[in-house]
Amino acid sequence: MKGDWLGKFRRERRVLARVRRAAWRLEQAERERVWALVAARAAGLSVRATAEAAGLSPTRVHQLTKDADMDALDVVLSELRAAGWPAPENPDGSGDEELLGRASIAERLVDEVGCIRQCADWIDHLDRESYPPAANLRPEADFPDQANVVVNPARVSAILHRIAFDVDELARARNVEDLTGARVGDAPRAERRRRLAEPDLEYAQFTRRKRLPWRSTWQGEEAWDAYQAERHRRGETDQDPYTMYSPFRRGPA
Repeated sequence: MKGDWLGKFRRERRVLARVRRAAWRLEQAERERVWALVAARAAGLSVRATAEAAGLSPTRVHQLTKDADMDALDVVLSELRAAGWPAPENPDGSGDEELLGRASIAERLVDEVGCIRQCADWIDHLDRESYPPAANLRPEADFPDQANVVVNPARVSAILHRIAFDVDELARARNVEDLTGARVGDAPRAERRRRLAEPDLEYAQFTRRKRLPWRSTWQGEEAWDAYQAERHRRGETDQDPYTMYSPFRRGPA
């Protein structure tokens, strides 16, 4: 009898702790929403556009922002960041740049949740549409240059395996400095390809895929130039593909 009472008491305590934690998170999320709304208005966005993005009426947006103290909100959000609350996006930056600046395990895990959601969207698209979605191998900062690739089930599977590997390491690490395989690379282009499970392009693989002849010297030179042009398109190199060293190019007589 005593054991049943004690078990019930402990269970209720855990359930109430969960409710309090959820209430705290909701309160902080509400604060961040007000901060985001005020920031949007300060940036000159219309009430209508801001309300649509927030899923609120324009009247409600006006009510939430008219008396908000931006400085006080900044202080509260700074405290939340220190506690591991995800930082908001920088309107002047890009997702790739923000990924490089992640300072906590919690922020990295939020990034991986976003990747899982993207994979789920791709799977829905593949199931619903007659054509596959596409993913850009280049980071946002390279716009308008793009290197779009088809997202098929094999790529989604490879990305999910990459996510599983990273999350497993993130779960065991104390801080981002301890990461090895899941560490965000210093080169945004290479990191973008890693996160999309895209290996660096190999010459033999490229010629087989494109069915390019390369046995003779002149055929090999054309194939090599095409290979380097594709690497340049994908963002693997900034060098002019037609002036780079080629093992097939004949020197001056």
